[in-house]
Amino acid sequence: MLSRIIAVIILLLPAVSSFSQNSEWENFTDLKSVTSIAYDETDWKIYCASRGGLFVVDNNSGTVVKKYTNLDGLININLTSLAIDRKRRLWIGASDGSISILDLGSLTWKYIFDIKNSSESNKIINRILPAGNFMFVATGYGIQKISVTSLNFIDAPYYKLGSFPVNTIVYSLVTKGDVLYAATKAGVAWANYVTANLNNPSSWSNYNNAPLNAEVRAIESLGNLVFAGSDGGLNYFDGNNWLPYPNGNVSSLPIKDIDAVDDNIYFIGGNNVFYASSSNLPAVNTYLEPANYSTLSHNSDLLPIAGLSDNGIRNVNFPSFIFPNSPFTNVFSQIALDDNGNIWAAGGLGFNGFYRFDGTNWENYNTGTHPEIGSSNWFQKITYGNGTVWAMGFGGGPTRIIGDQIVNFNVTNSPLPGIPEDPNFCSSYGGAFDNNGVFWVSFFSTNSGRSLYAFRNNEWIGIPNPSIISSSILSQIAVDSYNTKWIVASGTRSGVYFYNENGTIDNSSDDIFGIYNLADFGSEITNVSYLIVEKNNEVWITTNNGVFIVANPLGAIQNPTQPPRPQKLGIISGNLRVPFTENCITIANDILNDKWIGTETNGVFHLSSDGSTLIQQLNTSNTPLLSNKVNTIAISARTGRAYFGTQNGLSSYITDAVEPVTDFDEIKVSPNPFVTPSSVDLKIDGLVENSIIKIMSISGDVFTEFDSPGGRIATWNGLNSSGEFAPSGIYVIVAYNKDGSKVGKGKVAIVRKQ
Repeated sequence: MLSRIIAVIILLLPAVSSFSQNSEWENFTDLKSVTSIAYDETDWKIYCASRGGLFVVDNNSGTVVKKYTNLDGLININLTSLAIDRKRRLWIGASDGSISILDLGSLTWKYIFDIKNSSESNKIINRILPAGNFMFVATGYGIQKISVTSLNFIDAPYYKLGSFPVNTIVYSLVTKGDVLYAATKAGVAWANYVTANLNNPSSWSNYNNAPLNAEVRAIESLGNLVFAGSDGGLNYFDGNNWLPYPNGNVSSLPIKDIDAVDDNIYFIGGNNVFYASSSNLPAVNTYLEPANYSTLSHNSDLLPIAGLSDNGIRNVNFPSFIFPNSPFTNVFSQIALDDNGNIWAAGGLGFNGFYRFDGTNWENYNTGTHPEIGSSNWFQKITYGNGTVWAMGFGGGPTRIIGDQIVNFNVTNSPLPGIPEDPNFCSSYGGAFDNNGVFWVSFFSTNSGRSLYAFRNNEWIGIPNPSIISSSILSQIAVDSYNTKWIVASGTRSGVYFYNENGTIDNSSDDIFGIYNLADFGSEITNVSYLIVEKNNEVWITTNNGVFIVANPLGAIQNPTQPPRPQKLGIISGNLRVPFTENCITIANDILNDKWIGTETNGVFHLSSDGSTLIQQLNTSNTPLLSNKVNTIAISARTGRAYFGTQNGLSSYITDAVEPVTDFDEIKVSPNPFVTPSSVDLKIDGLVENSIIKIMSISGDVFTEFDSPGGRIATWNGLNSSGEFAPSGIYVIVAYNKDGSKVGKGKVAIVRKQ
């Protein structure tokens, strides 16, 4: 009966509005930091592991043809090793111990979680080595042996390799005949893996004389020789003795990787790739121009392929480095969204610069690509307003971007200050526009006695520090409707500083200011990390122990010595209000004024507008979020996408918080038909602000009526106010604004399960 109803309703669907829904999640990572390379001879593809996932290069064209992150099958994106087994499956090792296995023929996945789920303290997979029907896996605690056929582990882990300490880190492996050689943190170990019991330490031989006495990173065999390289240099084993490499110019270089190609040995020494023939080892040649090389492999044409820590791969058949378009690094310290749909991100570290994503491509801004950004690539914060992007250069001063025009302000071209230790180091740290369009910049440290500057009419004005913040570090800024600047303070006076110039930037005598010390938030508070002013003009403040709210910011400037007490956020659980005690890093509010809180270890908490209701928690266990430590959050009112910046990349998640339309056009619903009961609510899209929604039968009977959350999208669970599901049939959705001057309509087919 149900199938007949569905068939009838589907016939009616040409008259019913519907739309397709995109994937909820997107992830953006830096794929240029290559850690391992594997070549598939069947398909002529180069597989490249990186700190941000996997990418695939066509060997013939040199173009990137595919990218993989945790949205595409990987367990973890911080990849460390690749190998292809005899079944043409790509084994992908990661820093968390997970192994993802991609069948290169069927493109299906299998997984090995044993190492990831183990109790070992260092689970990193440093190298995967094919050896017939087995894979040997070099880990942070020893060696594992895995069956290629069953994917089961063979033997207990090889924890003790001869005289080396238990759980010595193994960096690399190679076989020569029946002997397995291991490059480890303590030296080189080797044993017969066919006849010997590898769990017996006495089966292993050891060598740990300098330079192979520590941090032996690479090992490879060529002919009758075994080559091993460490941070201290390169040696080789002739079957009887370990000998220095016979070229003094390279024998003491730090060695990162070694690869045997035909009769030649290739190795990364320092920032160069060298090679020599096995018949003439002293005659060393340079293969590639100097760069930050990290790993070596080769293709079926016996041409070496070099991976780089910052620039993808290098293949001499092509004139330039090969890598996917991606952000410069995985670090997103702060993000901002502009009116054109661009995502701007501050890199946070000293060499990262800042980045922009236009929806298709990433553009990276640093002193090499855009010298006009100033003298430094260290950008901690970035913000947008009034058609202008401001990137806060930490050392190089603030940089303003308007369209294609970039201007950097520093100590040489403006009155902005240096720091006491270096008069040329301009440490801008935070920024925000006030209600009059004046841009305010806070500073980490200054030599001017002014930690807050205003940019008005192309002129910088420094605000003298009051005694309460004479040597404090000022960072994040938010501005309320009274034009009060709320600023995170740390250092000698930590807490929240508030300042109002009283309408006279040039006259400091009438300024109003005060501070919330850490003690004002409670004895458990040791750090204030971020703050916002939300739609109700409340100041929400994140700390190491929850979120605090100043609900009446006017009271702070009316009585700055006794400002309103901040209230700690609590969430209703059952009939109880439970204090929210997460270690919070950042917070943002969406178009509906819902709050999104990023934490140190537990991902993102999505709360109702007043914070009393937990709507959802997003973390790495229940979503593709790239990290449970979330540095920064921004939500696009235009698209409803929430962006979460982490140390592992940028994640985005589609929400229902979309700005309302100004007038009704077409109300779209999804899913359509709507089968009830359902774990998914019906989405109603195309609403004006604060719409009232009626669900009506074709005959005009009202089944239910409710208010929208206020934005473009509302949801309905299929129930009326009595908790009853709607019978099967075609229903009309009518939405209108408060005074009824704007009306929109749509239709939905409802299938009620029996």
